[in-house]
Amino acid sequence: MNRRLSVPGSEFTATHSDAWALTSVPPSMIVIGGGATGAQVASVFNAFGSEIQLFEAGPRIVPTEDEEVSAAVAASFRALGIKIRERFGVIESFEKTPTGTRMFFSKDGHRENVEAALVVSAIGWVADTDGLSLGNAGVETNLRGYINVDEFLRTSAEHIFAAGDVTGRMMLVPQAIQQGFVAATNAVNGATMKELDGPAPIGSFTDPEYAQGGLTEAQARANAEVVVTKTPFESTTRTIIDGRTNGFCKLIVDSQTRQILGCHVVGERAVEITQVAAVCMAARMPVDDLAQVPLSFPTYAGVLGLVAAQAARKLNLKVDWQAGQFLDQ
Repeated sequence: MNRRLSVPGSEFTATHSDAWALTSVPPSMIVIGGGATGAQVASVFNAFGSEIQLFEAGPRIVPTEDEEVSAAVAASFRALGIKIRERFGVIESFEKTPTGTRMFFSKDGHRENVEAALVVSAIGWVADTDGLSLGNAGVETNLRGYINVDEFLRTSAEHIFAAGDVTGRMMLVPQAIQQGFVAATNAVNGATMKELDGPAPIGSFTDPEYAQGGLTEAQARANAEVVVTKTPFESTTRTIIDGRTNGFCKLIVDSQTRQILGCHVVGERAVEITQVAAVCMAARMPVDDLAQVPLSFPTYAGVLGLVAAQAARKLNLKVDWQAGQFLDQ
C-alpha cells in the first residue's frame, strides 16, 4: 500500500499508483521521493513530455545504489531536463491552485514554494494488513504493519507462514515467487527449507537503466580488501553500434578470495547484464574464471568479460584467453 504524506493539504497529492493509472499526460509534475519508484515515475513522465521536478530529502537520488550509480543517474536525468532537488528540506503543506497544486517547503528557515499540474508522492510503502485480523491468529507485525518471519518464513504463529511484500523484505516479484515456494513447502512439510540467501539482481527500468547485484563499493570496502574495475559503455562495441554509449559496468572483487562481491551497471540492458553477474556470484565463480568465458560478441553482457579481465590483471592473475590482451585498448 502506498505510504502517504501527513501534512496539511496532502489530499491534493497523488500516489505513484495513481500516476500509473493516468489517462493523459500532465504538462508538469512534482515527484516527491528519489528512490527507485520516484525515479521511475520521473523518468517515464519526462519521456512522455511532462516537465519534471524531482525532490529527494537525502543527499542523493536512488540512495540504495552504489554512489557512482546514483551520480550517473542524476547527471543523466538532469541532461534530459529533469530538475532534481536533493536535501530540499521539509515539506510544510500543499494547496490547490487553478492549474494544479502548490507545495510549500522550507530549509534552514528559508521558505519556498513550487507548483505543478500534479504532485506525486513516492515515499515508500506500508503493509496493507490492517484488515487481516492477524492479532487474533497470534501473528506479530512490526511498527509499519509488516509480518515478522524467521529464516523459514514462519510467523510468530508456528503453523502460519508468510511470503512476499507482506514481510517487508525485498519487495520484488522474483523474490516474492521464491519466498512463496519456500513458505508453501514449509507449511506442508514442516520448517525445513530456509529462505535462499544469494545475490539478487535488482534494477530499475528508467532512462538510463540501472541495476545492482551484491554489495556496493562502500559496503564491500567496509568488510574486505577489494579491487574495483569499471568499463565505460563508450568503449564497448555493441553500445557503439546501437548508439547507447551512456553508462558503465563496475565490478567489485575480493582481493583474497577472487570472489565477485558486487556488480553495478548504468546504461542500456543494465538489468540483463547484472543478472549474468549475479549468476556468477551465486556460483562463486572466481573473477579470473569469468574473464576466460568467451562471451558472445557483440553483446551488452560482453562488458562483464572486460571488467573481469581488468580485475584479474589487477590481482596479478593469469588470464589465458588471448582476447584479454586487447581489453585496455
